[in-house]
Amino acid sequence: MNILITILFILSFSQAFAGEGIEQFCADRSQPKFVKDLTLDATNLMSFKNAGGLRNGGVCWWHSRFQRAALYLAHYNPSAQVPDVASAKRIIRTIRNATDVIEIPGFKNFLEFSNHFADEIQNELDAWQRFEGLRFTWIRGLRGSTRVSAEWMQELMDNLYEETEVKGNISYQKLQMKGITAHAWLVVNMKKFENGYDLEVVDSNFQNMTKIYQYRHGDTYLLYREKSPFTPYLEHTFEMERISSALKEACSPSLANSLQ
Repeated sequence: MNILITILFILSFSQAFAGEGIEQFCADRSQPKFVKDLTLDATNLMSFKNAGGLRNGGVCWWHSRFQRAALYLAHYNPSAQVPDVASAKRIIRTIRNATDVIEIPGFKNFLEFSNHFADEIQNELDAWQRFEGLRFTWIRGLRGSTRVSAEWMQELMDNLYEETEVKGNISYQKLQMKGITAHAWLVVNMKKFENGYDLEVVDSNFQNMTKIYQYRHGDTYLLYREKSPFTPYLEHTFEMERISSALKEACSPSLANSLQ
């Protein structure tokens, strides 16, 4: 009898823990800065940097989009069993699609999960790149100038500030460099000054930390790694809208008034 009571207690505790998981997840995301603040802790970020891809040219566009979706949509149940490979692939695909909140069992955070299933995530990012390549989305890498007028750069940055700080989203940007080269990063926060902005970014080439880039009025480009001129373009705002819809559906009404 005592053994039976113990088993029932453990089962009820596990169910309560799982229930509290989604409740806490929703409560956390009702706080405007919560997801952004996750980026300040490396345990919430990808375990590996931008790599792989066609001709080993990297998958930075997809690495950044996957990272953003995981920050917003994944929650964790470390007391549960680690998923098998097939289940992990389904979780990874769900994150890629960015249409549903997803529980990740067996891990405390995204760093642990992405380290354990690094090969599966990399394979998904490679496949994602190939899929969009067949749809000619690589043409986006040809769009936009490396250097623009000071007026146009200021408009780009003002629009980025609107998306990042006024709407409160983590923003995805394509970084147009010389030729057809285009990198990508996530803009987490922006600090406004009288003469420009500081951008706090998560860059897939330095995946476990945030970095600060400066823009000042009159600039016609930014410098990547202090040597490569580029112009940043805001993209995939529709994907952020999809993420917001998934959160509202999973957490309504607790998020109804906190998401744009």
